[in-house]
Amino acid sequence: MSAIRIMIVDDSPFSRTLLADALQEEGYEIVGEADGFDSLIEVYTECKPDIVTMDIAMPGADGFECSKALRLHDPKAKIILVSSMKDEETEAEARRAGVVGYLQKPIDSENLNRVISNVMAPDSLFNTLQTTGLDTFKEALSQSVTRMTKTTASYTEDIPNETYISQGITVVIGIIGRYSGTTVMDMPVDVAEKMAEKILRREAKNRDEVVAMAAEFANVVAGIACSMLNKKEKALGLRVAPPSVFHGTPTEIVSPTVKLTGCYVDTDFGRIYLSVGFKKGSVLWM
Repeated sequence: MSAIRIMIVDDSPFSRTLLADALQEEGYEIVGEADGFDSLIEVYTECKPDIVTMDIAMPGADGFECSKALRLHDPKAKIILVSSMKDEETEAEARRAGVVGYLQKPIDSENLNRVISNVMAPDSLFNTLQTTGLDTFKEALSQSVTRMTKTTASYTEDIPNETYISQGITVVIGIIGRYSGTTVMDMPVDVAEKMAEKILRREAKNRDEVVAMAAEFANVVAGIACSMLNKKEKALGLRVAPPSVFHGTPTEIVSPTVKLTGCYVDTDFGRIYLSVGFKKGSVLWM
């Protein structure tokens, strides 16, 4: 198997030498070096590296601007930031720049190998999410229906879709972790009212209480599903963001960055729509 080809971008010759020595000691091949923005694209085009290591603090265009320019030139470029700077602001900027890894100086060889290995490894985790994600959310919904209403749920075949028109109350929950994602749960108002009455053991006081029930139910399902996926593979590190709820007039739910796969869930209260999807673009921090 050929060595992984790496290009180093750093304005300091000494820093480039230190990093090149560390990489070569671990068996990586250094195929190019650039000292900043002016030579970045030319060197990258000539050496065609597997990975680019990028310093942040450089005169003129910094590492974030260089990363954005490089990914504009080649959207498939794999960039690992290597810098002594590491805080919430720089991490957020790194994510916006689209880098795939972040190593803090001084570099530990074990962390170096781990990040490079993860960046270059076949994306089996993402493939697992793609193939098992919806089934896991189905199982989490079934468990939640049974525990909270003492009834059961059944499913129709999966439905790939890019847009969805709400039927009454739609809950959208973002998923955070190694891969970001989205889950959508939608139900007619009368279905939500029946579920709320069963869970509360009384009629809901008002529409707000019904909407709150739908949001909490979707949040419970998403949380259980993420926990189940994390239990199977700890590296996923999935967690849920606060839900967004849409209700009232029919709303078109569009997910421009995540391809959702959904299904209809038949319950004693009526039909519920459930969908989930994930996207690539993780950042590996060390």
